[in-house]
Amino acid sequence: MKMKVAQILPKMNVGGVERGVMDLVRFFKTDPRISCFVISGGGRLVSELKAEGITHHTLGVYQKSLGSLANVGRLRDILAAEGADIAHARSRVPAWLAFLATRNSPVNFLTTAHGMYKNRLASEVMGWGKFVICPSQAVAAYMRRVYGVPQEKIVVINRWVDLARFQFSEYSRRLDCRTIVTMGRLSPSKGYEYIIEAFKELVRFDDRLRLKIVGNPDPAKLYYFRYLKGLVAKYGLGRNVEFEGFRQDVENVLADTRMLVAASVSDESFGRVVIEAQACGVPVIATDVAGFREIIDHNETGIKVPPADSRAIADSILRLLDDHVSASSMVSAARRKVEENYSLEKCLKETAQLYERVVNEQRILVIKISSLGDIILCLPSLKAIKERYPAARVSVLTLRKYAAIFYGCPWIDEVISLGSGYKSFFEIWDLGNALRRRAFDYIIDLQNSRVSHVLSALSLARYSVGFSLRWGKLLSLRAVYRKDQGPLESQGEVLKLAGVELRDKKLVFWDAGFAGQFDLPDTLLVGINVSASARWESKNWPFDAMRRLIELLDKEYPSSRVVLLGDVQTLSLADSLQATSAGRLINLCGRTSLSDLPRVLKRLKVLVTPDTATLHLAQACGVPVIALFGPTDPARHCVKSDNLRIINKKIECSYCYKPNCRLKANLNRCMKEIKAEEVFEAIKHVITNDKYPNDK
Repeated sequence: MKMKVAQILPKMNVGGVERGVMDLVRFFKTDPRISCFVISGGGRLVSELKAEGITHHTLGVYQKSLGSLANVGRLRDILAAEGADIAHARSRVPAWLAFLATRNSPVNFLTTAHGMYKNRLASEVMGWGKFVICPSQAVAAYMRRVYGVPQEKIVVINRWVDLARFQFSEYSRRLDCRTIVTMGRLSPSKGYEYIIEAFKELVRFDDRLRLKIVGNPDPAKLYYFRYLKGLVAKYGLGRNVEFEGFRQDVENVLADTRMLVAASVSDESFGRVVIEAQACGVPVIATDVAGFREIIDHNETGIKVPPADSRAIADSILRLLDDHVSASSMVSAARRKVEENYSLEKCLKETAQLYERVVNEQRILVIKISSLGDIILCLPSLKAIKERYPAARVSVLTLRKYAAIFYGCPWIDEVISLGSGYKSFFEIWDLGNALRRRAFDYIIDLQNSRVSHVLSALSLARYSVGFSLRWGKLLSLRAVYRKDQGPLESQGEVLKLAGVELRDKKLVFWDAGFAGQFDLPDTLLVGINVSASARWESKNWPFDAMRRLIELLDKEYPSSRVVLLGDVQTLSLADSLQATSAGRLINLCGRTSLSDLPRVLKRLKVLVTPDTATLHLAQACGVPVIALFGPTDPARHCVKSDNLRIINKKIECSYCYKPNCRLKANLNRCMKEIKAEEVFEAIKHVITNDKYPNDK
């Protein structure tokens, strides 16, 4: 099927953007992969579009008022009826309407930044496209610097010239011509007064020289047009300077020209008139400003002069009038450069390639800020996302302290890390703005918190998916959360909204991410995770039970070593175990980084652990795990597998989900009822059989 692209611009009147759109839609008329239609507020070129057989929809996408927002629904309907794949916006008002119309929609949003926009608030949307096309490196740098557009989103596709229309003629044929041309809208930024002042000097050398100023006055700055005419009268140049007004037949103007001068005093987004002149074999003198600077190689393809310097303009004109050899060499080199870099065919083929990227590449952000255990539980979802969208760039948003767990992960391309103060209003606002500029197709919110819901909403992704509870109404697509589902089943419901099916309901980890061996003895190693967390005291297995287990292991397996695991907060507890136990212990509490932990776990024969992140990580690494549960329901927090055994003593107050036990008379009874002897028997089963079934 052909890809369909909507070209959306304010009006189809005669201008640089409109001429570019006409070139583009004509070019793709015969392309088997891409077809275009146009949405605009109408204009003189609509009849030309229809004569070419190009569909045009008239819509008020040009009015700079809030009333234009009424057209969002109509625009969405047009895009849907046409089966559009891409909405390509080429101006600010069309961009706002197209951006809103493509939210929660299969249509991709793309922008072209034709200029260096000054109104920050109104122009921000030009940087929100899935990609941002810039006509020059100057505009690309401006969009990065001023609007914070990420480098990976910026694609420079130069404006082009139709070489069949702007045909080259040798410079020798221009030697009898005494006409110099400058063209563009009559605005102070174009520096026309400096060309007129230069002419005041030039006519003293040759009163046959003529200056043609081609372009309409800027309606908002008619005072400038009157000022220029006053200068012409003041300098007595009425016979030498002519205001031509607008000319659509630029190629005919250039055919009868000795040279072109572009005297802009401020940066330009590009210089279409410069490459059109170069295509025709017209020598160019241009000011050394952004836009012109990257087109002209000084003294090779043209001459660059300082801005606002009429003396330099006059000297350069005289030089080219006198030095025919240099002028001829410049126009030949300039034509070659235009053919190599600015031909219509080259630039529009680059546009076609970008359109294919827009449709085929996805940007997906998975939000899983905390906790570590929940992050391990979401790894199967990351794997499923990458399998469904293999060409997608998958990013994960998580706390900085957990970022290391993703090192070497084959299912993601990037980790976006957060500091501990991420919940503050200003942090949320700044991060939302940064995510919006990234132009995600999908935000998959697996965190399910108010903060994550707000971030998803602020990002204005094409789709945001997650659970409906808390502030889930801020998401565009929502799944119902069910307490009777396990963690992977719940995630699967969310993934379905993004077109992803979570087929394999098992924890996963990767082998290549953590190379090398942690320094542990080559013997039977049994791991004990000494604490769930400082906050969840109710999850912890009693100290005496751990000490008794160590005694049983030392007696039955004297050559074995027990490895104590935990964070720095468990160090004193582990030191106490080491001091009071007969067995030879390896105390790694507080001594392993997050990136070390998988390597340590993979060396263990079996791990004993309460309900904590290490449980899920060991299980994902294929390590046999004996999980001790008390105040929390293992059905809600564990993933069934052959390498997991759950020991759980359900009592009358289970499952309380209280970090601190409320039973004053028999504190932490649910964990105390798990005896060391029962855990030891489970360990023996692993050592003897290398596997065991789940509890029924």
